[in-house]
Amino acid sequence: MLNKNRQRRYNYNKPNYISILKNNSSIILFFTILVIMIYSIIDYNFFNEPPIVDVQRHNLDKIREFNLKELYNQKNLNHNEVRIWILNNTDQTGLAGKMRDCFEIGYQKNEKKIKGDYIIYKQDNFKSEDRYDLGKINSEITKVFVHVDLEDYPKFKTHIQEFLSFTGFESEIIDYEYSQKLYQERDITIILGNNWNKNNNLIYCKESIN
Repeated sequence: MLNKNRQRRYNYNKPNYISILKNNSSIILFFTILVIMIYSIIDYNFFNEPPIVDVQRHNLDKIREFNLKELYNQKNLNHNEVRIWILNNTDQTGLAGKMRDCFEIGYQKNEKKIKGDYIIYKQDNFKSEDRYDLGKINSEITKVFVHVDLEDYPKFKTHIQEFLSFTGFESEIIDYEYSQKLYQERDITIILGNNWNKNNNLIYCKESIN
């Protein structure tokens, strides 16, 4: 008799796991979802390596896809903010005036009109006082001097790139000659030599309209 009572008491105290699961199903579901979310966050942030993107290749692909290089060659980045002097160091009469018109009006290249919109602050012959400021320049070559301190005005590099795109000059043509006197007068000086129309876009400039 005593053994039966013990057996009954044992059976009475034995937990019913199925009943517990049914009564707490919503809580169990909540914690299951919470664990899955935590695991997903940890896995995404610590175990999944982001794909390696070659930025340079990506940009080149986009340039080819949308023909951005051609668009860049046609746009104008506030040309009228750049103060330019054009000095003629050749024997060709009126060359500085011709180039002034070209920079102000633009030119046509391969049936596309390239706008100018530059403001030429001075056009003249290359004189002795210019040699004092910039040194003796070989009349056979064209030179471009930038008078802006790029450390103080790093954004001017964009204007230089646009200037090179408009003229078709190579970057090697540029020298940096900064002085307070020159910078007060101008940003860029173009000294036209006898090769002014060789391997650049200035060959598309028409005769002076004045």
